[in-house]
Amino acid sequence: MNPEKLLIICYSFPPAPGIGGRRWAKFANYLHRSGLDIQVLSAQYNGSEKSEWQKDILALEKDNRLNYFNPNYPGILQSVPENWIQKFKYHFELRVLKKRVRGNFYDRSSLCKKSLLTSVEKFVKQGYINIIISVGPFYYSKYLLEIKKTHPQVKLFLDVRDPWTNNKTAFGYWNLTKKRFAIEKQAETEVANGYDKIFTVADEMGDYFIKEYGLNKHKVITIKNGFDTADFAHVKLKKSEKNRLLFTGNLYQKAEKSFLILVDQLKKLKSENSDFFKHYECHFYGEIHPSFATYFSPEINLFFHGRIPLNEVFIKISESVACLLFLTDDLNFSFSTKFYEYLSQKKPIIVFSLPGPTGIFIETQNLGKQANADNLIAILKEVESESFYQGELDIAEFDVKNLTNKLLIEIGFKD
Repeated sequence: MNPEKLLIICYSFPPAPGIGGRRWAKFANYLHRSGLDIQVLSAQYNGSEKSEWQKDILALEKDNRLNYFNPNYPGILQSVPENWIQKFKYHFELRVLKKRVRGNFYDRSSLCKKSLLTSVEKFVKQGYINIIISVGPFYYSKYLLEIKKTHPQVKLFLDVRDPWTNNKTAFGYWNLTKKRFAIEKQAETEVANGYDKIFTVADEMGDYFIKEYGLNKHKVITIKNGFDTADFAHVKLKKSEKNRLLFTGNLYQKAEKSFLILVDQLKKLKSENSDFFKHYECHFYGEIHPSFATYFSPEINLFFHGRIPLNEVFIKISESVACLLFLTDDLNFSFSTKFYEYLSQKKPIIVFSLPGPTGIFIETQNLGKQANADNLIAILKEVESESFYQGELDIAEFDVKNLTNKLLIEIGFKD
């Protein structure tokens, strides 16, 4: 068998929409372009909405490198019901699902075991014995351990984009009963110990696996998300507008406390210094939780515009004088995709969160400021000064092309 064959499993790979497919669309694209023999396996997607990163998979699609398994997860549970019929179907399917799934019934990979393993078995027999699986969703990573039992030559690599059982922001883990949570914890334990290497997007996420399961630190590697210069290489960027602050991406419900720091400070600024207040506007592009809608108002210069195409995102970033990050309390170490998009355009970053690693990094690298309940006015007064952004950080290490080389080394395909 040729050892330099790689199977990538990513549940939400394009054409499925959403940020979950972005990381591996980028890596798969560059791995394929490097000449590596790869196959991609993802969950079947039958919706009409397409991924922002569709262009990244064109060559893979042309060369027949995209493959699909049946997730068997009820379609009605993958969207918000809009009328009473949909609500009835939603709650009916949810009751059925709770009986079928012993662990986290919100995990969309919880019912795909048979179809996933059938597909993976086929590729292993073709020599694809190096397998990377991206989580979340999480539970399907446990199923792969059965492949390793029957094919001990297989090497399994876990790529962790989000926390699993210590996740307080997404995937519904904070709502699980003790019994269901214990099942998820057992699955995480088996995966942590059974996989050959674990990749994470942040050092803190890797430290969790090392401390929680006593893993060798050489088994847990940080490979960050990064930016792709191809996303903006042909975009006609604009000059920054002195009064525009920008947020792009998803604003999650659990980030409400951080978001309210901005809202309260804008109200305070309007009350205490109305002339200065008029100089700044905050523009949001992307998706927000419905509960945030009432906060947006011209009265406080806070505007929400919805989703826009990726090339327009970079135009809006270029127009801004500074960019905004809102982190949840448990993820104040997060360096999200939007962070690297801001970084790629060398824009100052204002982070709203509990003090933590992200804010410390931004300030120590002179990339921006950590906001709190009292200092936004002071920050805005610094925004246009030359001292606000003096970043000397070599951002080349965060280029996806360079991160792909690191990935190849860690898999063992490159020295």
